Amino acid sequence: MTDLDERITSTLREHAEGAVDSHRLLRDSVARGRRRRLRRRAVTGTALALAGVLGFVGVTGPGPGRLADRLPWTAATPSVGAPVPPRVDGMPGAAADPTRVGADPNLLHFGVDPARARLLTWRTGGGVEGGRLDLGGGRVVAVDLATDAAAVERSVHEGMTYPDGPVTAAGFDGGVQRVSSPGPGGQPGWFLRWQPVPGLYARVHTVAADAGVLREAVAALRLDEARRCATPLRLTTLPLDASVAGCEVSVVGFPDSLDVLLTVTRPGGQRLDVRLEYGSDVPRRRTQGNRTIGDRAGYVPPHGGELELLGVDRAYVTARFGPPYRGFTEADATVVLGGARLADDLSRPSTWE
Repeated sequence: MTDLDERITSTLREHAEGAVDSHRLLRDSVARGRRRRLRRRAVTGTALALAGVLGFVGVTGPGPGRLADRLPWTAATPSVGAPVPPRVDGMPGAAADPTRVGADPNLLHFGVDPARARLLTWRTGGGVEGGRLDLGGGRVVAVDLATDAAAVERSVHEGMTYPDGPVTAAGFDGGVQRVSSPGPGGQPGWFLRWQPVPGLYARVHTVAADAGVLREAVAALRLDEARRCATPLRLTTLPLDASVAGCEVSVVGFPDSLDVLLTVTRPGGQRLDVRLEYGSDVPRRRTQGNRTIGDRAGYVPPHGGELELLGVDRAYVTARFGPPYRGFTEADATVVLGGARLADDLSRPSTWE
């Protein structure tokens, strides 16, 4: 048993308004219905939902309109095998080269042992990589990795409780911290922070009656591999000086639903979120809009700030550029969505790029 294992085991023992927008009303009602079904399918137990990526461009920090804000905070059991990020052979994992963690929004430098856990969500950007691990029995643990302890501490997940103040690098010592403020279900939060190798900071946390699941999450992590943040949505055109800075995927409801968030940024803190929301209950190929995106129809709601690409079967594809975001315009969103390419079958991960 390593010193870290001993410290973990010891600590765990001790703590046992505007015009009516019919497009948006329809989209939101479908999304709410999907969330209700996911909750009904949820395994009884403690879990989390993602929030905060951007801020995660900040991947980290609470970002408005986050994909994860709409996820249930209990883990649903998929009716078929859920997708996993595909492995990238020849690419070092986080333990071999910590400097790569969070540096490329297309790559993850960790995985999980499929015999111990599965990934419900994964995300990368802003120097932080992470996601949610389902360990079975409704036990879900969030994980964050970065080369900077402060970046890990800025990464937040909806449904969690957090300490009053951030933990410094010295606090990544393998100890377990209890946050007594109640989270979902009135249960406390539990944090375990450590350094797998020098220069790499890691944190796992959950909301539960006790901290026992944290050590299982640590054992399930694989830091000796790299994986691609593959999605069925690809952006082929970007405005001048813009780049894709974040990738987030949720397969909580797969195959009935799938959520993808790609974040486009530009110097000066400018940000545009491109979101794909796939669902088996989304209406088929709506084509009547009020804008043109290349040879396809688009739609801007009365309040503005968002452009939707129409004609996508069983899915909503939107680019949000209005408040609280800043810098990008509708013209920029048109460029981005004009180059959006989607897999022929969104429910077949083998076709994702």
